Amino acid sequence: MSQDELAADLRADLTSDQRSADMQLSIDPGFVNYRLIQTIIGANAMRPIDRAIAELPAQPEHMQNLRIIHIYKEALLVFCDKLGVLTLGELLAKGSGRLFCSTQELLPATDVYDAERAVSVISTPGVENLTVELHYSTANIKSDTTRTELAQGGLMAIVAQLHSFRDGKLIFYPLLMGAPWLSAKTDPSPVSDPEWESFGFYEHFVEDIAEFSKVRNVDAPADFTIMKQVTEAAFKQCLGEILGDMVRKDWGGETSDHFTSHIHLGGGRTTAAFLLKGPGNKFVPMGLNHLGKNNDQIYRLAQEPAELLVVQHCHEILPPVRATLRAFTVQPGSPRRYCLIDGRDSLRLLMAYDKLDRALELSKE
Repeated sequence: MSQDELAADLRADLTSDQRSADMQLSIDPGFVNYRLIQTIIGANAMRPIDRAIAELPAQPEHMQNLRIIHIYKEALLVFCDKLGVLTLGELLAKGSGRLFCSTQELLPATDVYDAERAVSVISTPGVENLTVELHYSTANIKSDTTRTELAQGGLMAIVAQLHSFRDGKLIFYPLLMGAPWLSAKTDPSPVSDPEWESFGFYEHFVEDIAEFSKVRNVDAPADFTIMKQVTEAAFKQCLGEILGDMVRKDWGGETSDHFTSHIHLGGGRTTAAFLLKGPGNKFVPMGLNHLGKNNDQIYRLAQEPAELLVVQHCHEILPPVRATLRAFTVQPGSPRRYCLIDGRDSLRLLMAYDKLDRALELSKE
């Protein structure tokens, strides 16, 4: 299932409050390199791991091994969170870093069944003249499910260390790989069977933001071409007025077009950073070519200390943009939230708050 299909299901199946629920995103560990994890986290961090393993109750060997895998997984994710380990997208855009922790799209790697070492190529749309690969021993694959997922390709949550860079190829050695795993922090869970939402959770929609909730009273328009007449500056001014924010002028060093602490999700106040894209010279769907070399505009957006990252465009937003924004934002162990507001939802927002005429007038100035 594509991420666009996952988003559609998430929007249809869960309420705004459920999508805003405080959940835990982890990794279902199907690949573990114990040696490399021990090397990376160091002796001090190994002490609580050793204590946790020593305290395990007597149980069958396969259950003991499974518990040990999860102890290592939890320790590694805490390590990544404390050190502020980047996502792969951030690492590539920054051009430096030795570790990444993120959820990435892998291409099929059929050699995981019969080779001692395998290679998985990471899909990096929008990144030019660079190939990113994972090189690993198949002996460290601990789950038949993970082996199948690696063979078939698809979304995989990964913690990996840079090994080398040569001939336009970045080679990483994974410490941990597995499917993203969503779970509740409370009992009962605000989301029934949360594991089924693991691949799409943390995306929000315009109606989830309390300050934009009036859009529920406006149906999605079949024709949104009037957004061709609304400039980016005009939309930004109207956005600020809806939120009750002061709007600053754009400048070359900005990391976002608008930052606010005046929004609420699920009844709680949070911060949001917006990347806004008007029609400019062309009224066309947003692709990765709209976001700078190596997606540097999303990278700059991700540098904002905001819990919600929002990309808005006057037209449709294409699937690679959704996938890229999610890869920058939804980090196992320390996820943030993201939202895409396309031309239809942008028009709904202006109409819901009686700002369409205002936006059109501002656009003429």
